[in-house]
Amino acid sequence: MQYKIVSDIPGRLRLRLGLRSLEEDEARGITYALMRMEGVRRAEAHAANGSVLVVFDPVCRQGVLDSIAGLNVLSLPREEPGIEPFANQVELSLENNAFATHVVRHVFFHYARRLLLPLPLRTAWVIFQSVGYVYRGLKELFSGKLTVEVLDATAIVASILRASYDDAGAVMFLLGLSNILEEHVQSRAHIALKEGLITRPETVWAVRDGQDVQISMSEVREGMILRLGMGSVLPVDGTVVSGEGSLDEASLTGESRLVHKETGSTVYAGTTLEEGSLLVRVTHEPGNSRKDGIADLVEQTSSLKADVQGKAEHLADSLVPMNLLTFAAIMAITRNPAKAMVVLMVDYSCAIKLTTPVAVMSAMGEAADRNIAVKGGKYLEALAEADTIVFDKTGTLTNAEPRVVAIIPFEESDEDTVLRYAACVEEHFPHSVARAIIKEADRRGLDHTEEVHAEVEYVVAHGISTIVGADKLVIGSYHFIFEDEGIAVPPQMKETIHEIAPMASVVYMACDGLLVGAICIDDPLRNEAKEVLGNLRELGISNMVMLTGDSPQAAGYVAQELTLDDYKAQVLPEDKSSYVDELKRQGHTVIMVGDGINDSPALAASDVSVALSDASDIARAVADVAVMDNSLESLVTMRVLSQRLMHRIKRDYNFIVGFNTGLIVLGVAGVLSVTTAAYLHNGTTLATVALNTRKLLA
Repeated sequence: MQYKIVSDIPGRLRLRLGLRSLEEDEARGITYALMRMEGVRRAEAHAANGSVLVVFDPVCRQGVLDSIAGLNVLSLPREEPGIEPFANQVELSLENNAFATHVVRHVFFHYARRLLLPLPLRTAWVIFQSVGYVYRGLKELFSGKLTVEVLDATAIVASILRASYDDAGAVMFLLGLSNILEEHVQSRAHIALKEGLITRPETVWAVRDGQDVQISMSEVREGMILRLGMGSVLPVDGTVVSGEGSLDEASLTGESRLVHKETGSTVYAGTTLEEGSLLVRVTHEPGNSRKDGIADLVEQTSSLKADVQGKAEHLADSLVPMNLLTFAAIMAITRNPAKAMVVLMVDYSCAIKLTTPVAVMSAMGEAADRNIAVKGGKYLEALAEADTIVFDKTGTLTNAEPRVVAIIPFEESDEDTVLRYAACVEEHFPHSVARAIIKEADRRGLDHTEEVHAEVEYVVAHGISTIVGADKLVIGSYHFIFEDEGIAVPPQMKETIHEIAPMASVVYMACDGLLVGAICIDDPLRNEAKEVLGNLRELGISNMVMLTGDSPQAAGYVAQELTLDDYKAQVLPEDKSSYVDELKRQGHTVIMVGDGINDSPALAASDVSVALSDASDIARAVADVAVMDNSLESLVTMRVLSQRLMHRIKRDYNFIVGFNTGLIVLGVAGVLSVTTAAYLHNGTTLATVALNTRKLLA
């Protein structure tokens, strides 16, 4: 492919391929191909002007040029939006370029028509352009609603009837520009949301030649058989070929009841396997599932809008009748159409209805830029208003990478056998504790890849159960092993564990009814935990609580170190959920932060839930806010962002009411002409919308 180098500095190249030489999917294909090259940090191919920008390690310069030169112009790579780690960045870059092109085109053609077209043709164009606005207004009117669209149509028609074609054209130009800006902000949030809403694990279990093999998501292809265990989130659409289970499909259908699935049933990506185990044949590869369209639903579902956003839209529409009545009253009193027209040209509705959604969507986009996916505007409002935050302990307040500090064998077992069996079972349900066990097994060189057990069942009460040979093997918490499973506590067990690792979290393993081992895991506090909790208190969080299934000793130590207001130890999942419900009944607005399968009921019960990047699939699927960088500092970021958003919305409202009231008074008094008032109103509305796209955080 031929190209021209238009900018060449060390580590950065801009190439020109030719105007209209690329289509959008080809630009994306070239971008993806370059991003996959080793040493390339950023790549942007733009269909609008046929340019390519590449940022790379300087030693890769010739490789980048050779890659571009090697493209076949008759068969350029094409890509749809994908699931690669860089896909979100690429889509936002393409969207920004399309937005700039759209704005320039809109402004250029508006002023070109005014300067170049003779008056009769310009008038005809204004009348033609008004048809769409009038149609939308009449459609709303005939459906029995007096909305902003009715007011816009009335103002445009009134200007045309007065032969004020420039006024009508100016109104439509500014409305069009506002719409372009709003669509751009929504599109950015849409792209960012799609990645945050679709929970996909990095690896899955595929069945090959009768064996379970762990593969990466990028290797998943249509027709493959995947094994899905209890507690997992389905990564793809598929058909059940074996097994039975109950799926939570609320993320797709909104129905809270579990749906039974058996052989022949269709299952969808993003749904959660609450009970049972399934073998699923892949029918749609990652990136093409039904859930990949969920961002569209999120944008359109009013239940996810912030209450303040819904109130603003309702208020905007409710003000329309007042504008129309005021117009009629001024017309009757003054008999002056120009003065009455000011009320139509200067209304509160348009500004209120445009600025609030743009502010909310822009804040969601800004959160995404900071690797935080917020699944709806109402959660930003809840984050701003919350007075209580509830934490899980392990992997949330404590280090996301705990380590095994001791293995205590019982019943003539040895450390390596206990650890190998534990790693073999735990790798099916990755959690921070499970990762610690697997990491220690790998450090000791223990092979846990060969499955020595039957199907693994996760019991949502802190434990895992399976069959090894003819024996039942269980692994989990003290409550699960000794109370639920009825395993006898060996003499001096507690004293031994306390002597070896007094502050450790302990995972117990029993086989054939006997305790065979205890794995002690050091679970140190996150380095940033104390500072983050202090910052949250300064930002208005007055009640901080920790709920954990861990021992009272370990929980008490963490609570004391972080000066928490309350904590509960050895808590079951359903008790976590009940505790959150009780806080809400007391009038608290509750944030829940967790990372495990056991946290999912409490996450779902809270006003707004947060899952960190190391959270289990089900926790991330349930959570309203998914943090990708695994830092508690993101809680402070989201609290500040949401509070500043609410302040911005209130400030906008006060400005809109005050400024537009002033314009109406000056217009009716004859100080401002209709045209001047219209330009000032629409100009300030557009400016307010544009200012609402500014970042809330420095």
